[in-house]
Amino acid sequence: MGIRFVDLSQDIFDGMPVYPGNQRTGVFPNKTHEETAKAYANSPSGHTSTSNCLVMSDHGPTHVDAFYHIDKNGETIDELGFEWFYHEAICLDLTKFCNTEDWMEPADLEEACAKAGLEVPEKGSVLIWTGHYEANYGGDYHTWLHTYPGLSMAAMNWLADKGCINVGIDSPSIDSSQAFRDKGYWAHKVCRERKVLNAENLANLGEVVNTRFIFSCLPLKIRGGTGSPVRAVAIYHE
Repeated sequence: MGIRFVDLSQDIFDGMPVYPGNQRTGVFPNKTHEETAKAYANSPSGHTSTSNCLVMSDHGPTHVDAFYHIDKNGETIDELGFEWFYHEAICLDLTKFCNTEDWMEPADLEEACAKAGLEVPEKGSVLIWTGHYEANYGGDYHTWLHTYPGLSMAAMNWLADKGCINVGIDSPSIDSSQAFRDKGYWAHKVCRERKVLNAENLANLGEVVNTRFIFSCLPLKIRGGTGSPVRAVAIYHE
């Protein structure tokens, strides 16, 4: 039996789009091979080296939120166990909402589950493929950051009732982009009240839609972190 991996993460690069108000991502050289070739000119092994400096928000690229992000009494990212970030998952097709600011409702999730023949895994993840990444990432970043659907409060409660502990989406937020204007972060409200994590800025969900797999989104061990960049991966045992 083999193992197949599908990368569900955005590239991290200088100037990548981030949620409005977050620290912009910066990636720039710290030292270069050309510079160290001069510094180590007498190296008997011909040694040179290079390194980069990274500046980013803990909610910048593909990332997972800690409960502390939305609850001042919640756990920081370093206080959460591995079981929150490595477990069974399914991916549902909600691309009918692509390029809208609509709120997805329980009936939409039920329909997607029925069409895929899948059930929400107990203490697992549900990833929502809206098609937003394929349609808008790498092009008009204004559209990427300001026009996408989200999960309604009822939809998030439906997922929590089914035993979901982590919801992922291929857009900047699990809430509709309307929330940036009216500040009604209803999906995040349910995450706070029901102890459900959320992973945002996922990529390539079309490659895993309507399937069940192991989802890994292990965070960095950031002391006091409000979230963390992750290398999100779908793992299939074949």
